[in-house]
Amino acid sequence: MFMLAKRLLIPAAMLLPLACSSEASSSGGGAPAQTTGGEAGGGAPAQTGGVGGSGGAGAGGDTGDDALIVPEDLTIMAVPGGNGVLNVIALTLRKGPTNTELYAALRNDGDAHACSAAVSVELYDKAEQSLAAGINGLLTQHFYRLTDGSGAIAACVGPGDVTMAAVLDLPSDIVIEDVGYVVYRCPYFALDVVPIDGLAISEVKAVTGGAGTAYTGTLHNGFDVEVSTPSATVFSVNRVGRPLGVAIARGTAPIPPGGSWAFETNVVDTPGPDQAAYPAGAFAMQ
Repeated sequence: MFMLAKRLLIPAAMLLPLACSSEASSSGGGAPAQTTGGEAGGGAPAQTGGVGGSGGAGAGGDTGDDALIVPEDLTIMAVPGGNGVLNVIALTLRKGPTNTELYAALRNDGDAHACSAAVSVELYDKAEQSLAAGINGLLTQHFYRLTDGSGAIAACVGPGDVTMAAVLDLPSDIVIEDVGYVVYRCPYFALDVVPIDGLAISEVKAVTGGAGTAYTGTLHNGFDVEVSTPSATVFSVNRVGRPLGVAIARGTAPIPPGGSWAFETNVVDTPGPDQAAYPAGAFAMQ
């Protein structure tokens, strides 16, 4: 059993370039750098509100739209040495329509790029007994080319960037009030890269109807290759950038180089005063 020693978030002291494998890309997150093709994941959120905090999160604190952690008595802890430069700065644990759902915002507080990043979480009750675990990819809006001459492209969370993830398949029978701790680790590749133009999302707007709140916007293809199966993932967020829910739009037509796609997502049942949008798509290297 993981021993929980302190009621605070523990930032790791060293950078560990850990492979995240295919299980980390189930939400359109950054895919491993590759030379024959790949999936470009979505990163820095397209939002106007900032995310509060300075690398730590814990029990108590602000309420309502200013809360960084909900439920507020949760303790958020990193596995020592297991998250490198990435730190959770906001988190929501809630009951969804069918499963228990967890939404997290993380920030790169280091000097290295975290490429093909994921976050894995494990939930413990107040007696420190494990309840459930899950993993998903971290989204990025920044794209890079490796400096090793291979021409490979990577989706990375750069220094200072905020990234988000949704874990939507936690067991439905979890009693939220019984959860005392969320322990996380962040596998990724630490790569030497230079920035390039890639996918970008603009003009995101919330559209509220009878079924809930959806989001519209435009996804632009800044790559010099065609992008197929485009998608846009939009998180609703509170005033300090805590993710509340997620909506996704998936396109069927490829986007040519320099082209764009006007999208509309499905709905969220927890709209907030702002949103954070991330693009993704697949491409074949020339």
